[in-house]
Amino acid sequence: MPSGVVLYFYVKIAVAPGLFPCSIAICGVVFVVLGKNMERNLLRFLFVVIVCIVIVGGSFTLWRFSAHAYYGGPGSYVALGGQAVPLIQNAQMLQDTPSDQPLSLSISLQMRNAAALDHLLQALYDPGSTSYHQFLTPDQFQQLFAPDDSQVQQVVSYLQSQGLVVTNVASNNLLIDASGTVGQAQQAFNVHMQNYRLGSHTFYANSSSPQVPANLLPLISAINGLDNSVQLQPYYQQRAQLPLNSSAYGPQDLSAAYDITPLQNMGIQGEGQTVALFELDGYQASDVAQYVKGYYPGASAPNMRTILVDGFNGKAGSGAVEVEMDMELIAAVAPHATQLIYEGSNTNQGVNDTYNRIVTDNKAQVVSISWGICEAVNGSSELKTLDTIFKQGAAQGISFFAAAGDSGAYDCKDTNLGVDSPASDPYVTSVGGTTLQMGGTPEQSETVWSDPSDILRAPKGSGGGGGMSKTYKLSSWQSGPGVKNQYSNGYRQVPDVAANADPNTGYAVYCTVHNAGCPLDGWLSLGGTSAAAPIWAASTLLLNQYLHNQGKTRLGFANPALYNLARTNQSHSAFTDITRGDNLYYPATSTYDLASGLGTPDFYNMARDLD
Repeated sequence: MPSGVVLYFYVKIAVAPGLFPCSIAICGVVFVVLGKNMERNLLRFLFVVIVCIVIVGGSFTLWRFSAHAYYGGPGSYVALGGQAVPLIQNAQMLQDTPSDQPLSLSISLQMRNAAALDHLLQALYDPGSTSYHQFLTPDQFQQLFAPDDSQVQQVVSYLQSQGLVVTNVASNNLLIDASGTVGQAQQAFNVHMQNYRLGSHTFYANSSSPQVPANLLPLISAINGLDNSVQLQPYYQQRAQLPLNSSAYGPQDLSAAYDITPLQNMGIQGEGQTVALFELDGYQASDVAQYVKGYYPGASAPNMRTILVDGFNGKAGSGAVEVEMDMELIAAVAPHATQLIYEGSNTNQGVNDTYNRIVTDNKAQVVSISWGICEAVNGSSELKTLDTIFKQGAAQGISFFAAAGDSGAYDCKDTNLGVDSPASDPYVTSVGGTTLQMGGTPEQSETVWSDPSDILRAPKGSGGGGGMSKTYKLSSWQSGPGVKNQYSNGYRQVPDVAANADPNTGYAVYCTVHNAGCPLDGWLSLGGTSAAAPIWAASTLLLNQYLHNQGKTRLGFANPALYNLARTNQSHSAFTDITRGDNLYYPATSTYDLASGLGTPDFYNMARDLD
């Protein structure tokens, strides 16, 4: 028994590759040669113990020396760029974060051949290229652009050497999940973590950029999870609970407003199409079924399946009304499509893993996103992580549609101009908001949504998001009439497109989740750009089905095709140009503008133009 304890102690310490098997062999020989019958000879036993301690101590010292040499030594740690936490600039520091507080980290790795990926994406969406719409599979993407297994293992080994537990490596090798304590993270990345208060919001964050060994700097893109300063918000806006026969728009109104009805009448209702919904809360399937039944008695509920990410519990909480609105509006437009509802926790790790799971599963051709946060407070490291995921999605031919935000041009909910993430990412289609009055011609019935009197969420009021990114440069595909304007500064401009989002001209939604504040009778009227995004996502399912029936490939990353439709002569008018109103700062103008983008859709015309 005593000899087993010594051996176990040694095995736990001598973990360095190379030293471990050699030292085990030496210690084993010592035990065999000198430890025979040692229980009967205390002096011999003590001698064996001392010899093993010397071996263990020596190998441990060598291990520490070799680890420092391999990872660059104590003086060769380098700070990761772009890791500052924006919110601490104006926050009050309270105290040091307890060292035993648990953390969940999301380590983002650098892609290989990043420049080659950019060239490939240009070719994939250039109709004149031989690579046009030759979309990659996840396996092909990994082989060409993901870190290889040896690079991943270098990072994993370092994390483990610091006492952190690696809980998952994503199938595309781009994300590593690790858990540990604040104390372990501070030691591993040479940071100081403190608690802060900003208004009523309290959070913890690293006060300086994390550092990593110099030889790992080319491998690690970002370390997310050292702070919890940001949580994504759902972008629904509630007017009032209403009976079913209220003025809130139902499926037929929606289809008529955006010329979806001709496609549906052709039998194009989402058959063979799959949409993924990015969600950070659960839902009640019975609510979605009741919504469909309310408008189409006898109709069956849509084909829907939940994918829980990282063990998320899937319970319907305060954000369930957002999830159910997304599902119901998609069912209103594409009732026969398959809905995959991906649900994760509202943390850096949960958000990253949920997006990444959607992309690596590669089961959906279209993704609807109704959750976001001000780009300026999301942090450069998280923006970089998300951009990599969206690039892979674009390479695989996935369309992402995201709500542009509900605070007009002031997405950070203050008096500074700002845009929303992830809608500002160049590989996402940003969907802004309008006020739709049914009847009359589209030009007369639709204006940019803004309400300066609604200051519950932001001091400037509510309205459809839009403006200039401070992170992403203007992409080559974003060109055409109106794109170069008095506000242009060389950065990405949003929104790209728009649809009705004003809660005063909102959509009927059915929700009975008590935790979400839903009424007992279930029916309420909702708006917000998080209603506009699923409408675009669902209609793109119909576009894809139409194109498939014509022997064409699906739309994929939508922005190049949408801007091409707007800047070239087409047989039909794919957009309604919104020329009235503003989003609390940027005015609507003819052609593209920073309040309504290219305008609102005519999906039947768009389908025929794309054919």
